[in-house]
Amino acid sequence: MSDRETAHAYRGIVARAAVRSTNDKGGSQTATVETHRHVERTDVEVLGIAGISTRPVPGGEAIVLAVGGDQGDLVALPLQALGNRMGGLEEGEVALHSPKGDRVHVKKDGAVDTTSSKRVKHKVKDAVVEILEDRIIIRLGEGVAAPRFVVRPDYVKMRKGAHWVVVKDEGIFCSVAPVVGPDPEPEV
Repeated sequence: MSDRETAHAYRGIVARAAVRSTNDKGGSQTATVETHRHVERTDVEVLGIAGISTRPVPGGEAIVLAVGGDQGDLVALPLQALGNRMGGLEEGEVALHSPKGDRVHVKKDGAVDTTSSKRVKHKVKDAVVEILEDRIIIRLGEGVAAPRFVVRPDYVKMRKGAHWVVVKDEGIFCSVAPVVGPDPEPEV
């Protein structure tokens, strides 16, 4: 092999590629990339980070590797969406984020900030807390008998089975006359 052929072979082992599209339907994600001008490669397996799944919009970039120097066996490192990087992180911080500004930011002091343009949903077995733009919903279990709590701008409602209490600016409304009794959990 000539020095020129050797140089071309080495140069082809690692390349920066433009991501044209991705496919996330199979057991692994694949991408169609342009490795060099007018050189498009399809079904390039995208390597991932354990426990994190992403699928950037077309127009990002990837570093592709020719496994064993074989241009017919390309893999891509995790894809980067250009212009979609959350900067300003301090050392030791981690963030997951989307192009629309939704994010989970774990700060170095242990605080976790979550920002969403649509909904944040937390679920632990049958307990669900949903935070939406116009309401907060808390459910413990399924079905009509399950305890629920709803906060809206104009009222707060608690429900357990057929009984409910609503607090509004105009007053407190409930399904039955309230009974004064001991606090079942005074420390909460």
